[in-house]
Amino acid sequence: MLQATIPLLEVDEAHITIIMDNSLDILMAGSEVARRYPLRSDLFEHAQPLAEHGFSAVIRVKRGDKAGTVLFDTGVSPQGILHNMDALEIRPGEMQAIIVSHGHADHTMGLLGLFNRLGSRKLPLVLHPDAYLERKVVLPTGLELQLPPPRKADLQRENIEVIEEVGPSLLIDGMLVVSGEVARTTEFEKGFPIHYAKRHEVWEPDPLIHDDQCAIIHVRGKGLVIVTGCGHAGIINIIRNAQALTGIQTIYAVVGGFHLTGAVFEPIIPATVAALQHFQPRYLMPCHCTGWVAVHQIARTMPEAFIATSVGTTLVL
Repeated sequence: MLQATIPLLEVDEAHITIIMDNSLDILMAGSEVARRYPLRSDLFEHAQPLAEHGFSAVIRVKRGDKAGTVLFDTGVSPQGILHNMDALEIRPGEMQAIIVSHGHADHTMGLLGLFNRLGSRKLPLVLHPDAYLERKVVLPTGLELQLPPPRKADLQRENIEVIEEVGPSLLIDGMLVVSGEVARTTEFEKGFPIHYAKRHEVWEPDPLIHDDQCAIIHVRGKGLVIVTGCGHAGIINIIRNAQALTGIQTIYAVVGGFHLTGAVFEPIIPATVAALQHFQPRYLMPCHCTGWVAVHQIARTMPEAFIATSVGTTLVL
């Protein structure tokens, strides 16, 4: 029995602004599609955006006379996201919802700073229930890197409408879908083997990080735009899942973390890049945890699709 597809509406345009990422280059050349942080004569008299090891993006969509704005992830610090929003002249009050891609600290630590700025405004926040799990990464050296999650009690104290969802969720009048859990179908994307989660007070292996989810938009006449946080589900699994959810096969753009950095993931870069070529996306903007080696292989293999990331960049799609 075939699963019914999500009724995702086409949008006339989508703008994706990178609020926080690992890299910043204020002199990076832009294009009609990639509009960079604006230069002006008094540039150094104003606060410039910062780069941190984290990810956050504002997604704006428009369909006819309807428009909507959501925040996808909040970076690694309350100070970072608020500083960059101010530097980029983005008002938190514009947001109609917040999407948490997964529970890792470099995507959620900005939440409380954002809530303090928003005040008493009620706002939907979409996350997977596993986002609350305590996690850690155990390195081969024995070092344990703790990954503090968002606290459910903290969210409940705020005037926030928390939407805990395992499956897909439609937002902004059906113009954007949050994927929910991603089906794992590739042979080579096997997750994060040194990642652990605490369940019932016991640490256990958690390589698949089931709360990893993405945002999906369908741009009229162009295809799917997919925004990821870290892409722990595997960027190829994520693309396949988006196609299955929506019934739309054409991939217009993929933006966000592909999680191919480090010794654990570098061996799967060739298979990932080959699979990306098969989808023939018009644009690829690998961010955050994609890693130097993978970014350069993508740029070399798919130069016409590749767009370099930098904090303050807005993709106009």
